[in-house]
Amino acid sequence: MLNQIYNFFLKEGVETEIKRTLVQLNLTPLMAENTPAGPPGLPPRKVDTFTGDVIHHDTYPEINPLTSSDCSGKAVLITGASKGLGRAIAIGYAEAGASHIAVAARSDVSSTVAAVREAAKNAGRDEPTVFALEMDVSDMASVRAAAERLTTEWRRLDILVNNAGYMAPFNLLLDTDDDEYMKAWDVNYWGTYRVTKAFLPLMLKGGDKTIVNMSSVAAHFMGAGGGAYHVSKFALIRFTEFVQDEYGDQGVLAFSIHPGGIPTDLSSNLPEKLQFRMTDTPELAAHSIPYLTSQKREWLGGRWLSCMWDMPKLITMEKEIVENNLLKFKCMGL
Repeated sequence: MLNQIYNFFLKEGVETEIKRTLVQLNLTPLMAENTPAGPPGLPPRKVDTFTGDVIHHDTYPEINPLTSSDCSGKAVLITGASKGLGRAIAIGYAEAGASHIAVAARSDVSSTVAAVREAAKNAGRDEPTVFALEMDVSDMASVRAAAERLTTEWRRLDILVNNAGYMAPFNLLLDTDDDEYMKAWDVNYWGTYRVTKAFLPLMLKGGDKTIVNMSSVAAHFMGAGGGAYHVSKFALIRFTEFVQDEYGDQGVLAFSIHPGGIPTDLSSNLPEKLQFRMTDTPELAAHSIPYLTSQKREWLGGRWLSCMWDMPKLITMEKEIVENNLLKFKCMGL
């Protein structure tokens, strides 16, 4: 019944308002329990049950930024923030009380800037300093110029969320459009490389020095036709490990994360047969990421996480994860 009510409001175009109300009333667990992971009878994937049988598809009280995350005093940059997931993450940080929020995209971000300010106001938080950055992650000159601007304005960056991404249409190798294939790499891997390299000097000056790279569960699976997306996200996870290895001794904390299966412009390029997995809300990641980064959790360094896991349970598994060196890529049998 609750899902039917939510779907009605979704069609009426007031998703954000009804979602905020559900969070405040602690009703989102009921929605999550009734949100299918796929067709009836489909068994859960092992990768989704790392923290137990509870698989989240929506936000829930334990990660509610209004009550469970305090990012006050933190300066945050989110790429790909003009719409979709990036916009939702920026709003999540506003609700968590981040003091400085930079939203970057190659397209206009004015609506995101307004939404961030409104979210902070509605959450009863102090109004953050919001900085709009025009930045194309596929252009190093554009990225460097944005880094110079932010360095001049803020002189500090605590958290970098590399969210910008692209999914090429699914085609077998011989049928692949070369430009589309390369674009996926240029945005997903090289875009993250460019942004990380350009903004890392600012981060090394102080603050939390936390880097969150948006990966995907697709990195763990084969999917005919999806080589550009799957492999670029696979490489991104390994890149994250290298950033942690090279700069961890200087206080950098870098981890990669799967945001969930979210119906966005990006996922519209998925084949129709895979669209059934796009059942997760942007708020799942938009609340999980501020929750994880509200404190400096060094043990997450170099690891791959999923927003579909139960975050409080994940925190309790720290000792097991560290002692067994879990959530990192390795060759089976070696």
